[in-house]
Amino acid sequence: MVKSPKIKILNIMSGSKYGGAELFFERLALSFERCNKIEQKIIIRNNRNRSKKFIDGINEIEKINFFHKLNPFCTFKIEKIIREYKPNILLSWMNRASSVIPNIKINNEITVGRLGGYYKIKNYTKCDYLITNTSDLKKYVISKGWDKNKVEFIPNFVSQNKIDKTKSKINKDRKDRIILCMGRFHPNKAIDILIKAMPFLPKFRLFIVGEGELKSQYEILIKKFDLMSRVKIFEWSDNISEFLNKCSILVCPSRHEPFGNIVIEGWAHKIPVVVSDVGGPGRIVKHKTTGIKFEKDNTFDLVSKIKNLNSDKKLKRKIIMNAYNVYKKSYSEEVIVSNYLSFFRRIIKSCAE
Repeated sequence: MVKSPKIKILNIMSGSKYGGAELFFERLALSFERCNKIEQKIIIRNNRNRSKKFIDGINEIEKINFFHKLNPFCTFKIEKIIREYKPNILLSWMNRASSVIPNIKINNEITVGRLGGYYKIKNYTKCDYLITNTSDLKKYVISKGWDKNKVEFIPNFVSQNKIDKTKSKINKDRKDRIILCMGRFHPNKAIDILIKAMPFLPKFRLFIVGEGELKSQYEILIKKFDLMSRVKIFEWSDNISEFLNKCSILVCPSRHEPFGNIVIEGWAHKIPVVVSDVGGPGRIVKHKTTGIKFEKDNTFDLVSKIKNLNSDKKLKRKIIMNAYNVYKKSYSEEVIVSNYLSFFRRIIKSCAE
């Protein structure tokens, strides 16, 4: 039996130092590299931390310093790589990468834009197909005029629980009293709502993990409510299992969240999640089945839901079991990489006919 040839993918990301899309790009690129049905080259903006992550896991990496459509060298270099590498699929991530890909086909490559937010669709006019990470995003793209047959919904996956036996940054606190919140320090993440809830949750400690422009404002709130002994801010860590394995409840209080990778992380680590009733988390979490939902921006509803969950051990066990089963069935690495492969094979076949 003749084996199918490997799919050649040129995987392009500019991206910030830190972010949900950037983290998933890193995960997926490393997964593609491990897959014996894929051959891959990646192009990234020169980033020391990202390069360090890839140094042992990715064989072919190209780096661009000024990754922008105003840099003619950027487009020239991408065109040169396409001409030499001859990919079947050019996968561009988010606005910047999708806007700098060539205007014309160079080797009949199929261009696929991947978006994880409600971005301006004009940035994807050079793409043949789009991948969204939520079904709502798919509907949004189609509403902007895209052919529904050229938009694919493939959710993100998260990594397996990494049980770190090295020295932890976290003190040996009682696990059943730690609330965890992780993400960018940005108004959309609504971490301020969770801090304001803490005076009404005196038996709990709160660990906030992330980085961003609002850190100083969070520190002011923590001092204002005299929470210095119970609320601690940690810098972002690539080993998030270190934090998830120490907490008992994960809270995602976002005001706006297209997908919510951290919710799936909680499921994978068998931690019950409490989420606001918006966006991706509000859609994927089934109340009292795979998590708990509270009304967006409602501090007192959040307090009530956390207290109720913590006091109902039976409900907590049910949520953990159900959520972990959903993670294994729909959001594991194996399932999602298989979905990407199936989609790529389908569009390669369609374009060849």
